[in-house]
Order: sequence, then structure tokens, then C-alpha cells
Amino acid sequence: MKAYSIKEWKNGWLLLLGLFIASSCSDLDVTALGQLSDSNFPQTEEDAVALANAVYYPNVRISTALGYVFDLTTELEANAEQENSGGDLLGRMKWDPSNSYVATVWQNLYEIVTRANDVVDKVGEATDLRRRLSGEARFLRAYAYFYLVQGWGEVPLVLHNAEAADALREDVEVVYGQIVEDLEYAASVLPAAAEYGNTDKGRATKGAALAYLAKVYLVWGQTSKNTGAAKERYTKSVEYANQVTGYALEEVFLDNWNNNNRNGKEAIFSVQHLQGQYAAGDGGNHLAHCAFVGGFSNNSLPHVYATSDKWYEDFDDADQRKRGTYLKEYTFSEDQGSFKAGETFTFDRVRYRKYIDTTQVAGGYAANTRDINRTVIRYAEVLLLKAEAINERDGGPNAEAYTAINQVRRRAFRQPLNTPSALADLSAGLDYAGFKAAIQQERVFELTYEQNRWTDLVRWRIFVKTVKEAVTNGWIESKYEKQNVKQHYYRFPIPKAQRDINPELWQNYGYDGYDESKTGANPYAGFE
Repeated sequence: MKAYSIKEWKNGWLLLLGLFIASSCSDLDVTALGQLSDSNFPQTEEDAVALANAVYYPNVRISTALGYVFDLTTELEANAEQENSGGDLLGRMKWDPSNSYVATVWQNLYEIVTRANDVVDKVGEATDLRRRLSGEARFLRAYAYFYLVQGWGEVPLVLHNAEAADALREDVEVVYGQIVEDLEYAASVLPAAAEYGNTDKGRATKGAALAYLAKVYLVWGQTSKNTGAAKERYTKSVEYANQVTGYALEEVFLDNWNNNNRNGKEAIFSVQHLQGQYAAGDGGNHLAHCAFVGGFSNNSLPHVYATSDKWYEDFDDADQRKRGTYLKEYTFSEDQGSFKAGETFTFDRVRYRKYIDTTQVAGGYAANTRDINRTVIRYAEVLLLKAEAINERDGGPNAEAYTAINQVRRRAFRQPLNTPSALADLSAGLDYAGFKAAIQQERVFELTYEQNRWTDLVRWRIFVKTVKEAVTNGWIESKYEKQNVKQHYYRFPIPKAQRDINPELWQNYGYDGYDESKTGANPYAGFE
């Protein structure tokens, strides 16, 4: 595994980014690391801030690749890029260790780890500011490892960069233990979101650490071979979800992706994409570009799109998420380009709606406007995590679980959040299986195109079954080749380039044959 040192950064990047996650302000400008030497860095508090700010950068440039790896690899999404490109192969269930997007995600996640390690080792805890910066770094390190352990299973666990060169793959339980340790530290030292000033919006917060603890404990409980610890982990998940305070659901679902409402009351942790603060100068969030390239036209498909209008039609017409998740038709409120106010454009095939900035929908939109924040976790998901963890812990839902999921549904149907609603609420009396199925469906309605679908199907151990059934049932056409899904796709392959550097990184089962003497016992045995 490649570890990037300060020396390599000095040779490669000048990180004058104004903290990609905030409006430009002098106290958050990232000092060019090339101006500093290893021996005296970080010498001042400003140096320490510069080093911590640099941890965020790989997360800015990874948005598109995360979308491809964790959404395109499911039954919900198809790709229209060049045949045999990295995205095309992910969409057609034909990825291998050379896939460019898989390699990009791995590389950038480990770059977050590497930069976070430098902060932890060099910034220390001598002042309140330094403790906060160390907390931010440890949150981001946990964030990266959570993706890695879900996507690849056993991964190298590197906590000090000097140890990176010979790092081998570590047991999943150990990786999860470190994730929890980092998040608990972060939760103990980071301020609440409300305690940050406007120029610090987008930084890791206490609420983000607590929300991630709720999610990590749920996933760990569902996927661990140590089934005896599952109930305790579900209990922890509920406890941490209950500690996530200071947030609320947006009344208007689409306000979560409104540039006039950045880091709104529902946002817990988002990747900040701003014009001019990315190498390309366009905001860098290509989730917007890929879902809407070509703009208002039916001449060609965007790079990513829904495999079927079925997913749009599954929504109740009264559910605001239907038109908040997908775009089937759009009526212009004012003249824009060749479109006149009041004119309605209808798409032959639905587009993803969440990252379309309707203030700039015509002309150069597809090329120039990619600055909507990428949602990582928001309060609606915390409520769904809580409801699911209760159901897992108790073998069925209780009143608290119903309240959590029904608040999400009431917002969707524009009902008062704390008043029972015949229109929105789930039927009472569901058993464990019925409530779990309701949660699984609700996560599709609420979280589509937010990089959760592959990880959800994998943790529920219904990935292969779900994808194949979508084809068998005629919900999606066989031309998308989703039927190519294989059991070993429950993990992604260790990228070929990484194994070329360190051949001791054994490949995941199925990508280099099925020799258990190389990979250990089949990790997918008994799934589904």
C-alpha cells in the first residue's frame, strides 16, 4: 500500500484551497506545504490547521468515484459511458482488479488515512485547537476505514505512516474496533455543529461522530462473524443515535441539495463543493455532471441514470421524494436559454434530481455547475438507522422504532412530524421481517443516489438475490447485464496496482481464482 509522506506532498501539491469546505477566509487558508520542512512542521497553530485542512481534500475529489462504486454496482443504476470503460464495466457487473474507479476509491481513502495520521502524530493535544484538529483527523480516518472495511473486508490498518510500507491486511474485527475508537475520541473532543462559526461549516463535528457511531455499530453487528456481540452493538447503535441532537428534518426534501441552504438543519456531514475551490474550478462534484450531462435533451442518456422508470413509479404520487429523487418532467419558472417560463420539458427516461441546480439548468449547466455539496449522512438516515437497530436488537419494532421511521415518512408526505398520519405512517403490528422489509424499502425511497445502495444490500446479505431478481422479474432489461452479478462481488478486489507494490496483499476470494489456501475460507459461504 502506498503511503504519502510530507516530502512527497511538498513535491506534488500546493494546497492553497481556502479549506474546500468553507467560504474563503484568512484564518482557514491552507498554507502551501511546500513552504514547510519536516523538521519544523507544524510549528504554529496555523501550521496545524493547514495540516488538518489537507485531510479533507481527497474527500472532495472522490465524490464521483464513490457514486460509481457504491451505486452503479446495484440494480438501480446504469451507465452510458464508453464501452469497457471503468464505469461501463461497473454498471455491467464486470469489474476486476484493474477497474479504474475501484482503484481511485481505494487510493483516495488511503490518502485520507495518510494525511489524518500526520495530524494525529504531529499536531498533538497541547491546546484546545489542537485537540479539535486531532478529533477531525480521527473522524476522517474512521470515515475512510469504514468505507474500506465494507468494500474490501480485511484491509491494511495503518495508524502511523512509518509503518505503512509493510502493512498487511488486518482482521475485520480489529479494523472495526479502531473505527469505533477513533469515532469515540472524535465525539469527545469535537464541538457541536452550532458551536462552529460560518467559516468552519463543513468540518467534522460531535454530531457527525455520533451519527457515524450509530451507523458503524449497526453495520458491525449485522456483518460480524461474532454473532454473540451483535445485540450489544445494536444497543450501542440506538444509544448513539439518541445522542445525535441539534438537527431536524427539512420540510422540503430537496432543500438538502439547495445551494442557498448549504449545511442546513438536516445536514450532519457533507462534502463541500464550491466553485473555484477545486482544481478544475467547477466545484468538483461530478455526481451533478454525470446525472445530467446533456441537460434538457432526449438526444442521449447521461453518464448515470436509473435502469428503469419502475423505481420512479414505485413512489406514491403524494411522496415529495418521488420528484425530489428523480426528474421526469420540469416546468420552467422563468426564461432560461431557449426555454420559456411555463414551458414543460419531459424526459423519455427519468434523471436523478438531487444534484440538479435548477437556478442554472440551461446552457452551460452540465459543464460548469458541479458545486452542490455531497451528502454523506443526514438526520433522516440517523432516524432510519435507529429504527433498524431497535428491530435488530429486539427481534421486532417497538413504539420508538415506529416513531423514528414515521417521522421520515411524515416529512416525505408533508405531514406534521409529531402527529399520527393515516397517509404516511406504517401499519402497526409488523413483525421483525415485515419491519425490516419496510426499512429496506424506506432507505431506497429516502437515500437513492447517496452512495448507500451497495453497502446496504451487502450488509443485509441480499445483494446477489436482489440484483438477479430485478432482471428475472422484468423490472430492468437484460441488456444492462446486471445478471452478471457474482457472489464474490460481495467485496471489491484489491486494486492490481496496490498488489504490484506489495504482493503480500492477498487478493479477495474469487478475483484470483477460488483457492482458499490463498484467501482463507470463502467469506461469502452461507450468504443469502
